[in-house]
Amino acid sequence: MENTNQNVEELFKPTLSHIYMDKFQELILRMGNAYANYRVRILREEIETQQISGESDVEELKYVASLRVLLDLVQQGWVMDIRDEALYLLFSAENSNNKDYIKYRLSFERNAQFEEKSVVQFVGKMEKKRIFNGKEVSIKSLIGNSTDLIHKIKNREIIVKPYIQQVTNDRDIYTGYKLSDIWRYFRYTWSIPYKTMPGRNIYYLVRDEAQENHPVIGIFALGNSILNLTVRDNDIGWTVDAVEANMARKQDIQKSNNQISQTEGKEASTRIERFLESEEEYIRRTEEYSEKLLTRLEANIKEALNDIYVKDLGYHRNTKHSSEDYIRQLRTKAEELRQKNLNNTKKDNVTDWVAEAESELFKKKRLIELAKLLETRNIFDKYRTASAREQINTMLNKEDGRKAISAALIANRKNKIGANMMDIIVCGAIPPYNELLGGKLVSILACSPQVINDYTVRYKKQVSEIASRMKGKKVIRDSRLVYMGTTSLYAIGSSQYNRIKVPITEDFDLSYKKVGITEGFGTVYFSKNTTDLLSRILEKIDGGKKINHIFGEGTSPRFRLISRGVAALGLKADSFLQHYSPRIVYCIELAKNSKEFLNGYTSDLQYAFDVGDTDSIMQTTKKMSDYWYNRWLMSRIKAVDIETRLNAFKVEEFMLSRRCKHG
Repeated sequence: MENTNQNVEELFKPTLSHIYMDKFQELILRMGNAYANYRVRILREEIETQQISGESDVEELKYVASLRVLLDLVQQGWVMDIRDEALYLLFSAENSNNKDYIKYRLSFERNAQFEEKSVVQFVGKMEKKRIFNGKEVSIKSLIGNSTDLIHKIKNREIIVKPYIQQVTNDRDIYTGYKLSDIWRYFRYTWSIPYKTMPGRNIYYLVRDEAQENHPVIGIFALGNSILNLTVRDNDIGWTVDAVEANMARKQDIQKSNNQISQTEGKEASTRIERFLESEEEYIRRTEEYSEKLLTRLEANIKEALNDIYVKDLGYHRNTKHSSEDYIRQLRTKAEELRQKNLNNTKKDNVTDWVAEAESELFKKKRLIELAKLLETRNIFDKYRTASAREQINTMLNKEDGRKAISAALIANRKNKIGANMMDIIVCGAIPPYNELLGGKLVSILACSPQVINDYTVRYKKQVSEIASRMKGKKVIRDSRLVYMGTTSLYAIGSSQYNRIKVPITEDFDLSYKKVGITEGFGTVYFSKNTTDLLSRILEKIDGGKKINHIFGEGTSPRFRLISRGVAALGLKADSFLQHYSPRIVYCIELAKNSKEFLNGYTSDLQYAFDVGDTDSIMQTTKKMSDYWYNRWLMSRIKAVDIETRLNAFKVEEFMLSRRCKHG
């Protein structure tokens, strides 16, 4: 791939049978002889002419899937360039920061939602007027009244009274709608298409007690944290790069450009480095850090080994140094099992965790994990010295040493990331509250003690199915929520997360910390039709086995499905799944010692509220919404012509039925 600051170029050539490759080449020729603006039409017509059925073989499915992937990519912003009878796709990085262009890329799949019969029927049901408790209601009853807001502002009354409501299948006492349906309706108003997420999820409405029916100010949702996010992991201390940074002497680097006299404006760059700690301070700090780190890393390895059922693997726990031959044998056995079509069907109500551990799928996983951990332990022993500082520095300068440090860090991370961390996957205001900076309010309340408590209560007794199958006994992870992450939709311009810093106590502020920018990978731009086709292809290839999110196969079955599916077509999945939309990554520490906890240095969490006191939880949550009211809302109504903005909101224009093709 050629990747410059300006553009990306990829050859689009799927691996097809001779018959379908000929058809594909003929299609390329037709598109190549047409004007550029007619090529998409030709592609759509070709897709429509392909009549696939339940009897279609895998080669026919691959051909149609290739065309659908191509259409999705073009709708994402990739441009077809046909030369020398070959199809190249070009992507301009110049557009990656353009908000309107990003919305345009998202619009195709988002609009496709409103062509689905089930969605159209759902929207119609929510918007249809009905009688509840003697009054006429619809989803409009849960949209804020701009006139009422203006009246309160003019009369210096309390403008809004926010509160959080966890979404369940219970019915709203004011309208009779299921809370889950209310959340779903407003989620469909987002630019990003609505897709359900596997794993842990918890949904919320933020409502306004100051208006009739308590309309919805905004919505948010928490979901499983992304497994690998470099900028976040660096911030926490979960990477070799983070260890290396901590072992370096702290310094301040200043760069400047100065004009050189008598050179007609030529400039020279200067770099000034200044140490922020003395040599003695540096050595003392890194000695303390190394001792602490090394102890923790070795403990991570030991704990991870104890979490593996080994009775059928020929391993004795008292073994201090495992031979290279034994480690090779483990990997050979794992590879033999990998070649099989292993069953990953979920089993409910498991009573025999040993039997689950001894299943071929989990035996393979245990073999791989045991081999990796034993090799890691051997490397730590190999570089052992009397000085922890010397050992860490030596390992940082050796390829196998860095690999071992990384493995020991991951051994701890994998336990924390699925239990003590969540991502804010949906967060924003519903008009007209967006004009009152409701997005800031929702962002603040998403990190409130009420949410932390709700999460702990919901998951504190949940069995970790993957860990239990690896250990051969029931495992329940610590489910105290200590850290959150999220990303902006755009990398430039204002974000609702910017400048959020809420003082909770004298020594603790809750804040959204910008930790970096990532392009990342994603599947949000791929259509349901494409995804369904890729799923059918993989089922045929895998002998009927469906990809699911069970048994440690990853937290994103959709990503894995599309990644494997695109690869099965002979296309470069890594290239086409990279969405080239830079996003700002934010992280929020929910306790005073979140990072200490996440790195395994302590098990005692220091929240800024009393976790066992309901009053403390509610009071602190209210304190956070009060801060928003005084800091953001009151500033907003003074800074802009809020009356004009609120009057500009028209409820009818907000209704989803306007987007439905069959509404």
